[in-house]
Amino acid sequence: MPMYEFTVPADNEVVEVFLSMAEFEKRVIDGKITLDDGREAVYEWQQHNKMRSVPANYPMVCDFVGVHPSQIKDHMEHLRAMGCGQVNHTKDGQVIFEDKTQRRKVCEALGLFDRNGGYSDPAPKHRTANVRRYR
Repeated sequence: MPMYEFTVPADNEVVEVFLSMAEFEKRVIDGKITLDDGREAVYEWQQHNKMRSVPANYPMVCDFVGVHPSQIKDHMEHLRAMGCGQVNHTKDGQVIFEDKTQRRKVCEALGLFDRNGGYSDPAPKHRTANVRRYR
């Protein structure tokens, strides 16, 4: 059963309510619901959309794309020349990805991909010629 968040305007309290889709259609009228305790709350559509677009895993620190600390400056210049823009590193050489787009650009520039990736994650571009397919 889905969980919906409503805001009580009187005290700006966020209330979580579990409703089936049928209950949601029946109880939520013009974006407002009467809670079980009698208070009226508002379903914030814009707040819900903002929550979906803010990933919780960025900034991401990646050791796999990182380099030895003595190579950080050269690595930053190389990535900038490959069209990745400013890519920051930790002092021990790990790459700091600020968002998903930067991660995809850097990985594609270096020829890396995510084997468990989703639709917009770095993906392999070419199959190697020596891969045999068995039927």
